[in-house]
Amino acid sequence: MITKSRRGAAPSFGEDCGMKLFIFEAAYRRLEAEIHAICPAVEPYLMAADGTITLHGKPLASEDVTPEIAWISTDLFFQGPSRDFLRFVLKCDSLKWIQSGAAGFDNPIFQALGSKPGVIYTNSTGAGKSIAEFVMGAVLNYFQPHTARRDSQRRHEWKRYGFRDVAETNWLIYGYGNIGSEVGKRARAFEAHVTGVRRNPTGEENADRMIRPDALYDNLPQMDVVVLAAASNEDNRHIVDARFLAAMKPTSVLVNVGRGALVDEVALLASLDKGRPEQAILDVFETEPLPGDSPLWDHPRVHVSAHASASSPMTGPRGDEVFLRNFRRYVLGDEVELQVRFEKP
Repeated sequence: MITKSRRGAAPSFGEDCGMKLFIFEAAYRRLEAEIHAICPAVEPYLMAADGTITLHGKPLASEDVTPEIAWISTDLFFQGPSRDFLRFVLKCDSLKWIQSGAAGFDNPIFQALGSKPGVIYTNSTGAGKSIAEFVMGAVLNYFQPHTARRDSQRRHEWKRYGFRDVAETNWLIYGYGNIGSEVGKRARAFEAHVTGVRRNPTGEENADRMIRPDALYDNLPQMDVVVLAAASNEDNRHIVDARFLAAMKPTSVLVNVGRGALVDEVALLASLDKGRPEQAILDVFETEPLPGDSPLWDHPRVHVSAHASASSPMTGPRGDEVFLRNFRRYVLGDEVELQVRFEKP
């Protein structure tokens, strides 16, 4: 038996760990073998699709459910009782570690969960690769005149269209965590020049250079593509405002896969009407779903998608891998990865 007590780590109980795990039943059935291979004696509290909780098939009252670990798997949000699950996790006093399936943690419910005293909160990198491919696909789709080519094909018209290269373009990625760095990695593979923006650069980022937010306006005028990949907070709400937009190149592209609150949508519409940026690719909005009467829907310089940048069949399995990797570390007493530090009450 190995025990460790450093911050962010749990004591290990080896094969006799007997840890109590709160998990969506569908996620448990999917990973039952892997979970028990890591901790054979794990006690799984399962929440069914109807919100009932069982242990070894026996229904339990919520006051009798005392897990040490909770995993908020991504499938909860698409086909599960997410409200019931999160409501229980928020009220549960026995938890020591919460693994979220989401990358973001600015949502008030995640803030509340991460601020629970004595609880380790970890987020997920499961969506990073998918979101990065969405960004590259959207930019390439704009740089390449596919619609015009298809129109010519339908007309049986032999016509050559020019396009823009990604190579040698300048990209600024605001928010260089997992998602931003995955975007940067792919843009650099296309030989773009990538500038990452991060409050505290580590020097190990996969970027051509890193800057802090206070250097934004010195760099914006040179950027061909600006990608927003940050969580929102009080400091960066509406960071894309009239001043920001006026500093962008007229031929630039703005991509938002971060949070809708990063963009002042009124200022964006006004700036688009003046011709800068040339295109806005928006996957997130201040109000979701985007209201049907929003002028963003019909603006010729706006591409709208329904917060779908992570809608890949690979996002879930990658999130599963993050949980299993951290679960193994937790059982062994090692420090879990992807910890988010919140202000504790």
